[in-house]
Amino acid sequence: MSWIVSREFDLAWFFGGSLLSLAALALFGAGVPILILWWVWLLVFDGPHIAAAFTRTYLDPDEWRQRRGVLVRGLAVFALGPAAIVAGLVLGSDLPFQLFLGGATLYAWYHIVRQHYGFLALYRARDGAVPPLERRLETLFLYIGLWAPYVAFVLGHPRARRLVPPIPEALRVVEAALGVVIVVGWLVMLGLFGARTIARGQVSPRTAYLLLTVALYGAIYFVIARLEPVYGTSRGPDEDFLLLSVMITVFHNVQYLGLVWFHNRNRYAEPRAGPAWWVNQSLARFLGACALFAPVYWLLACWTDVFPGCRIFDGGGLGSVTAGQIGLCLWWGLALQHYYLDQKIWRVSRDSALKRHLRLA
Repeated sequence: MSWIVSREFDLAWFFGGSLLSLAALALFGAGVPILILWWVWLLVFDGPHIAAAFTRTYLDPDEWRQRRGVLVRGLAVFALGPAAIVAGLVLGSDLPFQLFLGGATLYAWYHIVRQHYGFLALYRARDGAVPPLERRLETLFLYIGLWAPYVAFVLGHPRARRLVPPIPEALRVVEAALGVVIVVGWLVMLGLFGARTIARGQVSPRTAYLLLTVALYGAIYFVIARLEPVYGTSRGPDEDFLLLSVMITVFHNVQYLGLVWFHNRNRYAEPRAGPAWWVNQSLARFLGACALFAPVYWLLACWTDVFPGCRIFDGGGLGSVTAGQIGLCLWWGLALQHYYLDQKIWRVSRDSALKRHLRLA
């Protein structure tokens, strides 16, 4: 059995987030208000997971020397939202800003899918040589298994369908049929992959991870999504899918915190100067530093004026630009910066130092 770190660590950090996803559903079913679940997730899990990336980038003097361009461009990502607002003012249309929000939302799901592929790649690295056909089958299973439920959700959920361009009346039957084909095809694919795994007589951590990930997100998009919106006074898409936001992302959050901590405890094991070294001297210190970011994350969430339970402006702004739009630029700017940094700092195949710190070399 080839674990990335160890059996106990992997099950707790890389698999365990899936149990928190199911726990959120159970708590909601037991009567815990969705607002409590959503804000706890946002502040305890989502905010700290973004801060975790800073503990090995902006807080590390070595990173500033070696990746200055990446870190500066990461900050420049914050200009995308304001650029969309300016384009909208020039054109006299809300379309550029809506495209910015829609693109950022799509990129968020892509980011989650890519992280799961990254974990698949790490398990492969631990397993050594994986036959090319096996690699292709696993990759297809993961990507189709995660994207198919997402597409079916967008096409089939009434609230989600409003967010994408309408199609001609004559093609609506085709769209409905496509949704059925996706569900049936996904179930068949899952069944075949599961049967193939059982027939081989041994379930490795890599295969178990694949099956768990695909099954969990399929259940969320195909089944749990039908409950939404669970927030009775929802005012728009950001409030329509609160339960889905928690269930989809908490798995990702816990994995990321675990992976960064494993990397950091290896990289910063030797005493040296700098805040990154100080922050990563113990798990408690690492998690505490990440938790300190929660008030900033809370402020940005409230600034957007689109999340329930906390709207610090609820109107106003600068001329025709609302305070909520400014908040959304900051909120999504932070998320996009995180996605961009992740694409650059986790390239195991190109970074020999990263391989060492992940104990792959």
